[in-house]
Amino acid sequence: MWGFERRLAHGVMSGAMVATVMALTGCSGTPSPVGDPDPGHRRLKAILPVLSAVPPRAHVTLKQSVKPQWDSCDGVRSTYGWDPATVDVDFTGGGSALQVVAYVQTAMQGLGWTFDQASIAQGVWAWHKKLTDGGQASAQLLGGPDAEPPDWTLQATAPPASHPSRGC
Repeated sequence: MWGFERRLAHGVMSGAMVATVMALTGCSGTPSPVGDPDPGHRRLKAILPVLSAVPPRAHVTLKQSVKPQWDSCDGVRSTYGWDPATVDVDFTGGGSALQVVAYVQTAMQGLGWTFDQASIAQGVWAWHKKLTDGGQASAQLLGGPDAEPPDWTLQATAPPASHPSRGC
């Protein structure tokens, strides 16, 4: 073998060995997902009804549900994990601020959510709900006529059943 060909072959083999070692030791890219964040989709199903807690005269501008995603907010391998299951509904109108809050509060109570009185001091309206599998979901109503823009957002989240993302 010529010198150049020998060095090239050696370089290709060394690169392949490094890639193999990195893959085997988990030193490259995104780590593989671990565990089932929502067995039977029960956690997402438990929070889906929150999407219906919108006043009848409101105009819905966004309605979405998001399954848990394998993620890291900072890209560091040690912080990867599952994001919570999430539902969001954005809307405008629906009456005065007092009417909207009263409607949402009554609807959430009817769906089995407990209002967190302390949340009012923080400028939000928040609820929690014990899930059948032992987790605890949370929800909050944000916005209103004093917000910019004057829209409302009602969001509920259920933490993953296993391996939540960390460090963010």
